[in-house]
Amino acid sequence: MKAAEALGVSEYDFFRLAFRRWSGREAEEKALERFFVAYMFQQNVPVWVRHFSREVLSRDAAGKLDAAELGALKYRRHPPPHRNGPLYIGLMGAMMVLYCVALLDISYDPQTSAPMPCYGGPGLKVIAEMAYAVSGKEPPNCENFKNPR
Repeated sequence: MKAAEALGVSEYDFFRLAFRRWSGREAEEKALERFFVAYMFQQNVPVWVRHFSREVLSRDAAGKLDAAELGALKYRRHPPPHRNGPLYIGLMGAMMVLYCVALLDISYDPQTSAPMPCYGGPGLKVIAEMAYAVSGKEPPNCENFKNPR
């Protein structure tokens, strides 16, 4: 139902809210379930639900829909957070810190590390090679470039 979606509640809770607004009291679970089952399987919509749907949709079309005024905030359900959520967030934060610490320890030693490639430009090797191939020029020799350190 578009009206339930506009209020941000489930269809069952929309029935409950419509009954409360129509009769002024809370619905009994068995009676409400009977009406809802008839709606789900036989498309029988009670008059009080149709009335409330029209009211909600007309307010929504006019831009004057206030879920709090209609009492829908009571029926909005927020899923509970995952019970291990704080643990996962803590582990992710610890992994990020360890990664950043590991990045600080990276150094280039020409005696023990693989030689730094010389691309002849600021971009990636593939891009530099494509640029030289398109221009028809030979890539420069690595001896022409200084060691970056």
